[in-house]
Amino acid sequence: MPDKAKKKKAILPETPPTTVTPEIKFESQYFKKEDDILLRSLPKLPKVGEVETPKTYEVRSVSEIYTEKVQAKMAQEGISREILNSDIFLGEYTVYTNEIKISARDYSAIDGDLVRIWLNGEIVTKVIDLESGYQRYDYVLKEGLNVIQIEALNIGLSFPNTGQFSFVDGNGKMITEQFWGLNEGYRATIKVYKKKGLEEEKENK
Repeated sequence: MPDKAKKKKAILPETPPTTVTPEIKFESQYFKKEDDILLRSLPKLPKVGEVETPKTYEVRSVSEIYTEKVQAKMAQEGISREILNSDIFLGEYTVYTNEIKISARDYSAIDGDLVRIWLNGEIVTKVIDLESGYQRYDYVLKEGLNVIQIEALNIGLSFPNTGQFSFVDGNGKMITEQFWGLNEGYRATIKVYKKKGLEEEKENK
């Protein structure tokens, strides 16, 4: 059956008026001047066409850093660089054995320090490459005064030539233990007087 009901027109909602948001202008007072505090704190951007030179950073070895610490400590103790540029005297000692044992090592960074040992004016060990561990060398003493000299042959990768030396007699008794820091070509001298012990005197009688 046909729908005889009267059709009604649909009521459409009215189009809401378009709201225009007013533009708010904000002008900062910063960055207008080149000497502005905030502007100076920011990194400068390269200009168009400008090539920025890359920054270079110094690469330092462990030995250089360690040596600086050692030098700073020596400075606090009153040891200056000028003192290192001279020969040094390590003292006089007396032993009653024919042998003396010298152990040598590098107490600082291992940077290739080389030394030479003299005994009574003659070279008895031409070159010792100082390492972290001790290297032992045995020598025969003459009666009376014996002059032992340890010469710094270089300064390695960093100044100065750093060494630790222990002196032990033939019976294993410690005579002395010394630390040094020398420039190239300088020597540390120790005097050892060899005297007859009680056992030697009995044999001679």
